[in-house]
Amino acid sequence: MAKLNIFRRHSLKTRVTLFTLAIFLISFWSLSFFVSRMLREDMQRQAGEQQFSTASIVAPHVNDELVNRLTALEMVAKNITPAMLGDPAILQAMLDARIMFPMLFNSGIAVTDIEGTVVANAPPMAGRIGENFKEKDYIIGALKEGKATIGSPVIGKLSKAPSLVMAVPIRDPRGEVIGALAGVTALGKPNFLDKITQGRYGKTGGYILVAARQRLVITATDKRRIMQPLAAPGVIAQTDRFIQGYEGYALYVNPRGEEVLNASKRVAVA
Repeated sequence: MAKLNIFRRHSLKTRVTLFTLAIFLISFWSLSFFVSRMLREDMQRQAGEQQFSTASIVAPHVNDELVNRLTALEMVAKNITPAMLGDPAILQAMLDARIMFPMLFNSGIAVTDIEGTVVANAPPMAGRIGENFKEKDYIIGALKEGKATIGSPVIGKLSKAPSLVMAVPIRDPRGEVIGALAGVTALGKPNFLDKITQGRYGKTGGYILVAARQRLVITATDKRRIMQPLAAPGVIAQTDRFIQGYEGYALYVNPRGEEVLNASKRVAVA
């Protein structure tokens, strides 16, 4: 009987010890999980804020590059008179003398009449003169709305390559719109956006310039993404927030099943 009591006492001690050990392990695991989660959230917040800070620096540079090109187009457009539009040879000579434009637009510039038909271009591109672009948003903006317009990224009618076109109106002395001056950037060739997108963010990150209204990639560090569409509305809530104008950062899973941290900053002029 004494031996049985001793066995019971040892058995009770063992159970108490095991129970105490289990509580300790559960408490330790819970604390580790809590600390790990807090650390992850803190790292995510710091990384997101840093990434948004970088985006906030890059976006104004993109804006300045676009504004500079629109300003250059407007300066030349002011020197184009109705008489020049009626004399393609004189107009062509004037465009050829603007040696700065190849540095601004790697696919050249073009002048259209009030109907959106090209009457002069520099440097000359086969088939461009006589081609009509009245259905393009940048020409509609310049001719119909009378404002400087940055178009949506498109596949060029003649080049068959991804292009970004911006256009400004040409006015007569009374201020009436009589034509448009457009500058063309081939996105697949070295261009002014490369000095931004060529940079990488960390080991796996990069930059993407998006046409929000069209949900279309204009250019990116990964050139394969040029002209690629973003996820359709309703598929990724965070992407929809960015498109709707949210400026900040978000962690989410992209359509390829990858967890990504994105930061977005709008480009004002576009």
